[in-house]
Amino acid sequence: MKLFKHVVAVFAASLSLISCGGDVESARLASDSRASEKVAQTLYNSAIAAENAGKVGRAIKVYEKIVLRHPLCPAASESAFRWGKLLEKDDELLEAFEAYDAILVKYPASPHYAEAMQRQEIIATQAAEGQINNSFIGFKIRVSLKKSAEMLAKVRQNAPRAISAEKAQYTIGKIYQSRGNQTNEAALAINAFRELTRDFPDSQYAPDAQYQIGEILLGQSKKGNQDSANLDRAKRAFEDVLIRYPTSKQAKMAKAQIAKLASGNIQRSFEIAEFYRKKGQISSALVYYRDTVMRSNPGPLRTSAQGWINKLYTQ
Repeated sequence: MKLFKHVVAVFAASLSLISCGGDVESARLASDSRASEKVAQTLYNSAIAAENAGKVGRAIKVYEKIVLRHPLCPAASESAFRWGKLLEKDDELLEAFEAYDAILVKYPASPHYAEAMQRQEIIATQAAEGQINNSFIGFKIRVSLKKSAEMLAKVRQNAPRAISAEKAQYTIGKIYQSRGNQTNEAALAINAFRELTRDFPDSQYAPDAQYQIGEILLGQSKKGNQDSANLDRAKRAFEDVLIRYPTSKQAKMAKAQIAKLASGNIQRSFEIAEFYRKKGQISSALVYYRDTVMRSNPGPLRTSAQGWINKLYTQ
């Protein structure tokens, strides 16, 4: 019994020591936190003084130092915003974008959150439209396609339910479509537009996104020879516009494209028939002449196809 009481006493003493150790650690952390806050506030005051004195470069460096070295201090949130504003004022727009991103990611309770989000969206859109340049070793180069898309993706990520997210996703598709000439970039544009119609089916940008998918596929089919697979995919994309967005202005455009594709298919049938006829492969030629007659409206093409059918049957 005495041994049991002794063990209990030792255990209680150990808990007491642990508790005391925890209190000491907490006290140390609190002390470090207060010291960090004091340093951050001193730096913030010096940055304000530099800014008021017109020493913008100095103020920018100090605000950045506060955000990077004292991110949890009260002065950090305000420093991040002022850092972004000064960078933007100094035409360092890509750096300003990252400063605003720090507010949106680290300081959601900041009173400047909404403005930071708006400024970030504006900068990302300007980059996508080629309105800003990226400085590199004294030279000005256009912001890359990849960088523009990454910036717009951040805009969407930081406000996934806002209209800015829909616009950002649409703009990603447009920059790949308009500035990309490679097959890979066309595929990236299609993927971006599909993400928009999937994630934001009721968006004001969705009808045009769906229509642009058809346009891209149509354009791809015209590079070199006409790829029938891409033509079929383009037709389905335009048909999806009619089904999903029947009252949109893009629906009328899609209907016209479908009619044009149908007309093109008839012309191709006639051309294939001509090819086989000239090769002397009469049975194959007749198949495509009949297809032309069956699918075409009265007119020169249909008359010519029917004429060859009558002539070839008599041979």
